Amino acid sequence: MIQANLILPKKDNNGKCVLKHINSLRLECAKKFGGSTISNCTGDWYNRGKLYSDENIKIEVSIENDLLYKLIRNLSLRLVNNKLSYKEIFLLLARKYGVLTGQLAIHIVVNGKAQIINL
Repeated sequence: MIQANLILPKKDNNGKCVLKHINSLRLECAKKFGGSTISNCTGDWYNRGKLYSDENIKIEVSIENDLLYKLIRNLSLRLVNNKLSYKEIFLLLARKYGVLTGQLAIHIVVNGKAQIINL
C-alpha cells in the first residue's frame, strides 16, 4: 500500500465555502478506496510581500501497490476495459476537486513524494 493525500481549502479564492465539494470527494474516496482519513490543517504561502493563510481539509487514502496486479491491470485490463489504476483515479479526483473548489494549483503527496499540480 502507498499513501496519497490531497489538501484543499474550505473556501475558494473568492471566500465562498466549498465544503459540499469536499463532502462529495469524501464519498468518492470511500467508494473507490474503501475509506479515507480527514483532518483539518492550515496552509500558509507568501506572495508579493504578503503572507496568505487558508483553513484546509487534508484527505488521505491508501492505494494498492501490488506490482503483479499493476502489471496485469496496465497491460491487459486497461486495453480491454479502459480501467485506471488507483493512483490514476486519485490524481483524477485531486484535479476534479481542485477545479471544483476554485484552485489555481493543488498540493498532493503520493508515496511520500510531494508535487504541485497547476490546474
